[in-house]
Amino acid sequence: MIKRQKSVMLLGMSLSFLLIFKACTVPGGNQKISKIRLSIQNTLPIARKKVPILLTGEQLRKVSPDFSFNAYSVVTGKAPREVMLPAQADDVNYDGQRDQLCFLLDLAGDETKDVSILYDANVKAQLTLDIKKQTRGAIFPELNAVAAIESNLIAYLLRHNGAITAYGKKRAELFSVDSVFEGELDAGGILSPALRQHFQSHNITLSEQVALENQKPMQQWVIKDLQNQENYFVRKAEGQLNISKSIGLSLNALLEPESTTMVALTPLAGHIGCGGLALWDKEKAQTIPLPEGDDYVRILASGSIRSIVQRVFPEAERYGKTFQLTSTVFIYGESPWLEHHVHIKGDLPAGTVIVTGIPILDVNSNHEKKQGWAWSWGKDNAQLAPLGVSLIYPSAQGGDVTETDATYYVTLIPDVDGRFSYRASAIWGAGIDGIENENEFAQYVQTQATMMKTPPAINFLPPEEEK
Repeated sequence: MIKRQKSVMLLGMSLSFLLIFKACTVPGGNQKISKIRLSIQNTLPIARKKVPILLTGEQLRKVSPDFSFNAYSVVTGKAPREVMLPAQADDVNYDGQRDQLCFLLDLAGDETKDVSILYDANVKAQLTLDIKKQTRGAIFPELNAVAAIESNLIAYLLRHNGAITAYGKKRAELFSVDSVFEGELDAGGILSPALRQHFQSHNITLSEQVALENQKPMQQWVIKDLQNQENYFVRKAEGQLNISKSIGLSLNALLEPESTTMVALTPLAGHIGCGGLALWDKEKAQTIPLPEGDDYVRILASGSIRSIVQRVFPEAERYGKTFQLTSTVFIYGESPWLEHHVHIKGDLPAGTVIVTGIPILDVNSNHEKKQGWAWSWGKDNAQLAPLGVSLIYPSAQGGDVTETDATYYVTLIPDVDGRFSYRASAIWGAGIDGIENENEFAQYVQTQATMMKTPPAINFLPPEEEK
């Protein structure tokens, strides 16, 4: 459970940033910090962690016409105990101007939080906060791929034929301690001096702002050093508590011929992989790779909490039909999920549709068309650790589900504007929420599907009366 230390640390950061606002305002200008207030309600009795909240510049300027993305901060709570939220603004339509605000928010079941967006319209230079980077998007011609994208939990390689390969990240094993500390980890609260001393003896200095998260009672925990923005994972095994650390952003490790940190989780062959995209010949019931050669790729964002890679086929052709296809892939910090938005302009050739899918692993698989999900459980390619892959899509836009020996294929039907979107993920080695077996993974996928299809309710609040 994250304790009061987090509020103190982030409050200090937030206030420091507001001081930057004032320092950067032109002499004689308005020194008042403006505020947009909103409430965000979790309408489900399910706790949500790091849920992305998206607001466009158009929405914000309807409330405050002078809103600017140049200098802003997003906070929750009331002064003087405000907590700053990780946030970034991106140019998602690629016109040179930032047009969408994204921030990550934790919500308990049925909880409503008030959030404020603080900004200074007089600041002309763009200011950013020093938040530890949790995502990255990049182009790597050396990998014979279109691009790569990652969060601090997972990496995905976007291949030329439309397939996506998931890569797991091995954790750095640090040291082990006696299970006597299990009780204090389960209880949460303050880390004992004795446990701190174990970190110190291994040349790891923890700050005073430490929070404990119980992933699975009596089995798995996370020690979060909030000031140093570092997480340490604790897992009980054979009477000991093994402590490890995430390797964080590590796309460059894919360039190593014999990488010891990155593990290919899903097949390298085929046109789909984990949440990839392909054309589908309905008569032959087989995939057709996306066309190559006339497309281009751009990195819309490679930020602290969100990265976006976009691939555009301006004039894709098949059977004499020409259409435009735009594929935009998102990933968020602290998340294993890949979000894929697709836009098609023009008509696809007769008998041709769009499919995505996931590999069928070696233990068990399931899908539910009416609810719009599919999952498979087994082990990674090298049989090193448990692996779960999953797909969540809008059931109203889901067509046929075809199961082969190796892949679930799901047909996706564009709406009247030619758009559809879906999410895919790979969870490896009990790395997310302590998931260790098939039943836990199946429940996780169904819960995620419910949350993704029922986003938090966002309401703008009237301005506060000046005292």
